[in-house]
Amino acid sequence: MSYLLNAAIKGVVEGFTEFLPISSTGHLIVVGKYLPLTANAAEVKKLDDMFDLVIQFPAILAIVVLYRRRLWDSARAVQERPEARRFWWALALACVPVGLAGLELGSAAEIHLRNPLVVAVAWIVGGLILAFFERLAMRPTVNKAEEVPLASAVSMGVFQCLALIPGTSRSGASIVSGRLMGLSRTAAAEFSFFLAIPTMGAACGYKLLKDYKDIDWHAHGAILLIGSVTAFLSAWAVVALFLRLLEKKYGLSAWGWYRIALGLLVLATV
Repeated sequence: MSYLLNAAIKGVVEGFTEFLPISSTGHLIVVGKYLPLTANAAEVKKLDDMFDLVIQFPAILAIVVLYRRRLWDSARAVQERPEARRFWWALALACVPVGLAGLELGSAAEIHLRNPLVVAVAWIVGGLILAFFERLAMRPTVNKAEEVPLASAVSMGVFQCLALIPGTSRSGASIVSGRLMGLSRTAAAEFSFFLAIPTMGAACGYKLLKDYKDIDWHAHGAILLIGSVTAFLSAWAVVALFLRLLEKKYGLSAWGWYRIALGLLVLATV
């Protein structure tokens, strides 16, 4: 039962942190030290890596479900509305930088950077940026994710590559870039959510196609299922809450101070 509880907690951590600017990967790396999913020491890392990969899909699904109407309406209007075509082109172009960077550097980053020390440093550096960057952000000129210019989309895609460093935060990097390019808080956050669907979906799908034969569904199916359910539910809840906070003009500095405090705590314990 303890391993099932650990799986549920890790699923909540994934869902809660995936779309906030605080790095889900960093949290899972640190939490994984204290919440093992198996008693078999030889399988701990292998199962952790597979678990962290699998539970990203339900987090992505939460975004699809939450925004299903807007995404469907935009997809149906591609032939009639230039704005809809631009939106889908913007998403496609934003995927290119991180796709190329992932193919070139993804494996090396997994091997050399996936440790609590790297996470702690990335949390602190990113936290300092979030704590103070609002003073640098441009006055918003784009208020809807569907109106993001192509150049801004590419910029967000480039910044998203920083998330190859665990602890950086994919959403945080893309939101900061969007804000600097003149997007409102809500537009930058929502475009970051939409961008997660193809980028995270492709990355997870690619890894699963390579490694799915290693999944022992008989032994670990319950753990993966519980983690997936809690990841979906917590992602659904936190995205709705995050958007409400942004709409009420709360900035990102609070998340920056959270990152700094957590990074310092990890540095004190590693």
